[in-house]
Amino acid sequence: MRELVVLGTSGQVPTRKRNLNGYLLRWEDEGLLFDPGEGTQRQMLLAGVRSSSITKILLTHFHGDHCMGLPGVVQRQTLDGVGGPVDVYYPGGGQKYLDHLMSSSIHGAGATLKFHPVQAPAVLEAEGSFTLSARSLAHRVETIGYRLEERHGRQ
Repeated sequence: MRELVVLGTSGQVPTRKRNLNGYLLRWEDEGLLFDPGEGTQRQMLLAGVRSSSITKILLTHFHGDHCMGLPGVVQRQTLDGVGGPVDVYYPGGGQKYLDHLMSSSIHGAGATLKFHPVQAPAVLEAEGSFTLSARSLAHRVETIGYRLEERHGRQ
């Protein structure tokens, strides 16, 4: 199964009809959550996306509309008893921002998170049905673009 669930497409400020960024790519047994902006867990509820379906979280950069939903999503996984592991990819130069997000409130230990600071260009994963790679993108801040490439041949 492959499906893209758009959780939000608004930049910087949500509108009445559009939430901030958030995209879940369902790829067979994987659930890749890209750029969880503020309000992502509410959008997941509206779209029927279970927190247990998220196996990877990928942040392109640390502008708030692309990452402020991360603490809520992680806390939701804790409440839902998700054991993990959940891989979290993010621009390596933004470590202090990731640390601030992850310590922004008190929450119990839940899903086992595996943090992967990305120094692009890089191949991040090359197992399973796809290869996940990263490269730098031009933006005002350090930004990573992710690419999923389907493996050749029969799966």
